[in-house]
Amino acid sequence: MPLAATELVAPDVYWVGAIDWSVRVFHGYHTDEGTSYNAYLLMDEEVTLIDTVKVQFGLELLERIKQITFLDSVKYVIMNHAENDHSGALPFLMTQLKNATIVTNKICMEHLILLYPSLKNYPFKIVNNSTQLQLKTHTIHFLQVPMLHWPDSMFSYCAETNILFSNDGFGQHIACSERFMDQIAQKDHIIHLMREYSANILGPFQVPLATALDNAKGLKIDMILTAHGISWRGDYLGMALNEYIQFSQNKQMQKKLTVVFQSMNGAVKKAAQIIMQGSQHPVQFCDLAITDLTKCALSAYESEFLAIGSPTYYGQTTPLVESAIHYLRGLSLIKGRKVMLFGSFCWSDKAVLSMKQMIENAGGTVVSEISFKMGVNEITQAALINDLKKFV
Repeated sequence: MPLAATELVAPDVYWVGAIDWSVRVFHGYHTDEGTSYNAYLLMDEEVTLIDTVKVQFGLELLERIKQITFLDSVKYVIMNHAENDHSGALPFLMTQLKNATIVTNKICMEHLILLYPSLKNYPFKIVNNSTQLQLKTHTIHFLQVPMLHWPDSMFSYCAETNILFSNDGFGQHIACSERFMDQIAQKDHIIHLMREYSANILGPFQVPLATALDNAKGLKIDMILTAHGISWRGDYLGMALNEYIQFSQNKQMQKKLTVVFQSMNGAVKKAAQIIMQGSQHPVQFCDLAITDLTKCALSAYESEFLAIGSPTYYGQTTPLVESAIHYLRGLSLIKGRKVMLFGSFCWSDKAVLSMKQMIENAGGTVVSEISFKMGVNEITQAALINDLKKFV
């Protein structure tokens, strides 16, 4: 099996994960640039594997481990999170690692056994914030970070090397041959992908994130090794931490307007274009006919203001617009934002009312409601432009 060379990413730490160049949908999230499943081998007298990979990459992971050490020398497999992109290869791997114990927290153990019943036949070591895993020359501490983004999520921290193994924290979905931010030419693009990841994965979890950041203040961190995408070291550590601090304090929102709409006969699209042209703030145009919800979420994540438009469709908003509202609501990307609603109708003026109920239930503040029959006339155009003044 042809493999990229295993990589020494820190003293005694090898990257042994897998790169998924082809994946384009990740539980609904559109991963236009693929992703990686990063796993790490910590070399000690008691060799320790930190996280695994998606099931179809299990053989790659195994072969990379074999390039570095004998399989029987692996004593521990630390599982920071049970979701299958990190744990899918674990049942197969445990049949090969004859001397290994699975190290994780109680909730994660329960999740792993529910997902993979065969794992109940293997030894587990249960850890929490007050537990440490003492190896010959390394000490691993554990920081529970529930709801980042599952109840079982945790970070692992090596005290001797000041490395934080952050699993889903600080990651992005990108497939690339580089491992660290300082190796990347287009650094702004990685930040863009990190924000997209935060919007679509961590959106509802600002409070748990703030708690996790506060609990981690006492750690000296020289390197963050992520489970997806690019990792962080040196001067770029501050860049990663600052992004999460800003998000935890809701400071990622800018004076920006995201316009989300679906148009059936062109009237709603014309209204959206009037809003875009009349806005005093930067605008992101999300035509649901061509824009997937992953991109809508990123734009809403950065925006203080939303404008959402739909024609009346069988007495309510269209299914696409309703889906977008529910997606953004689930990620808490409507809560706390000012929202303009606009919609066209033929004989039943219901779309705006339908959207208003959903927006208010999602914690948004409706500042404008504009309905128009058939098409946009001069009166409607003036009303749309005038109500943009409410985005202050």
